[in-house]
Amino acid sequence: KDNLMQETYKYEDIEQILAEADDLLQQIDPEIIEYLEEEQRAQLEQQAQSLKKLKSEVQDEIGKEGPAKSRPYSEGMHEAIDDIVKAMKALSSYLS
Repeated sequence: KDNLMQETYKYEDIEQILAEADDLLQQIDPEIIEYLEEEQRAQLEQQAQSLKKLKSEVQDEIGKEGPAKSRPYSEGMHEAIDDIVKAMKALSSYLS
Protein backbone atom coordinates (compact mmCIF):
# COMPACT_ATOMS: atom_id res chain seq x y z
CA LYS A 1 0.00 0.00 0.00
CA ASP A 2 1.16 3.51 -0.71
CA ASN A 3 1.73 6.17 1.93
CA LEU A 4 -1.68 7.73 1.34
CA MET A 5 -3.36 4.72 2.91
CA GLN A 6 -1.22 4.97 6.05
CA GLU A 7 -2.42 8.47 6.76
CA THR A 8 -4.79 9.11 9.64
CA TYR A 9 -7.41 11.62 8.66
CA LYS A 10 -8.31 14.20 11.23
CA TYR A 11 -11.64 15.99 11.34
CA GLU A 12 -10.10 19.12 9.80
CA ASP A 13 -8.63 17.09 6.92
CA ILE A 14 -11.98 15.51 6.19
CA GLU A 15 -13.76 18.86 6.32
CA GLN A 16 -11.24 20.27 3.85
CA ILE A 17 -11.56 17.29 1.50
CA LEU A 18 -15.36 17.57 1.57
CA ALA A 19 -15.12 21.29 0.83
CA GLU A 20 -12.79 20.60 -2.10
CA ALA A 21 -15.19 17.94 -3.36
CA ASP A 22 -17.99 20.52 -3.21
CA ASP A 23 -15.91 23.06 -5.13
CA LEU A 24 -15.12 20.47 -7.77
CA LEU A 25 -18.78 19.55 -8.18
CA GLN A 26 -19.63 23.26 -8.54
CA GLN A 27 -17.15 23.50 -11.41
CA ILE A 28 -19.13 21.10 -13.56
CA ASP A 29 -20.51 23.64 -15.93
CA PRO A 30 -23.52 22.42 -17.94
CA GLU A 31 -22.08 24.26 -20.95
CA ILE A 32 -18.86 22.23 -20.73
CA ILE A 33 -20.86 19.02 -20.52
CA GLU A 34 -22.67 19.89 -23.76
CA TYR A 35 -19.37 19.94 -25.64
CA LEU A 36 -18.24 16.55 -24.40
CA GLU A 37 -18.80 13.44 -26.43
CA GLU A 38 -21.64 11.32 -25.15
CA GLU A 39 -19.31 8.72 -23.65
CA GLN A 40 -17.25 11.36 -21.83
CA ARG A 41 -20.40 13.08 -20.62
CA ALA A 42 -21.71 9.81 -19.22
CA GLN A 43 -18.41 9.16 -17.47
CA LEU A 44 -18.27 12.69 -16.07
CA GLU A 45 -21.80 12.42 -14.73
CA GLN A 46 -21.04 8.99 -13.30
CA GLN A 47 -17.93 10.36 -11.54
CA ALA A 48 -19.94 13.30 -10.19
CA GLN A 49 -22.71 11.01 -8.89
CA SER A 50 -20.14 8.71 -7.32
CA LEU A 51 -18.44 11.66 -5.61
CA LYS A 52 -21.77 13.04 -4.33
CA LYS A 53 -22.74 9.62 -2.96
CA LEU A 54 -19.39 9.11 -1.22
CA LYS A 55 -19.53 12.64 0.18
CA SER A 56 -22.98 12.14 1.66
CA GLU A 57 -21.96 8.77 3.14
CA VAL A 58 -18.98 10.39 4.85
CA GLN A 59 -21.13 13.26 6.11
CA ASP A 60 -23.62 10.72 7.54
CA GLU A 61 -20.75 8.91 9.23
CA ILE A 62 -19.45 12.16 10.73
CA GLY A 63 -22.98 12.77 11.96
CA LYS A 64 -22.92 9.39 13.71
CA GLU A 65 -19.35 9.49 15.02
CA GLY A 66 -19.30 13.21 15.67
CA PRO A 67 -16.27 15.39 15.01
CA ALA A 68 -13.38 13.08 15.93
CA LYS A 69 -11.07 15.79 17.15
CA SER A 70 -9.53 13.69 19.87
CA ARG A 71 -9.37 10.36 18.07
CA PRO A 72 -8.89 9.10 14.54
CA TYR A 73 -11.88 8.04 12.48
CA SER A 74 -12.79 4.44 11.84
CA GLU A 75 -11.11 2.37 9.13
CA GLY A 76 -14.27 2.51 7.00
CA MET A 77 -14.17 6.28 7.13
CA HIS A 78 -10.57 6.28 5.93
CA GLU A 79 -11.45 4.07 2.99
CA ALA A 80 -14.37 6.36 2.13
CA ILE A 81 -12.11 9.42 2.22
CA ASP A 82 -9.54 7.65 0.03
CA ASP A 83 -12.37 6.87 -2.39
CA ILE A 84 -13.45 10.52 -2.38
CA VAL A 85 -9.89 11.64 -3.13
CA LYS A 86 -9.70 9.14 -6.02
CA ALA A 87 -13.11 10.26 -7.33
CA MET A 88 -11.99 13.89 -7.12
CA LYS A 89 -8.83 13.13 -9.12
CA ALA A 90 -10.83 11.26 -11.75
CA LEU A 91 -13.40 14.03 -11.96
CA SER A 92 -10.82 16.81 -12.17
CA SER A 93 -9.12 15.01 -15.05
CA TYR A 94 -12.32 15.57 -17.06
CA LEU A 95 -12.52 19.22 -16.08
CA SER A 96 -8.94 20.19 -16.87
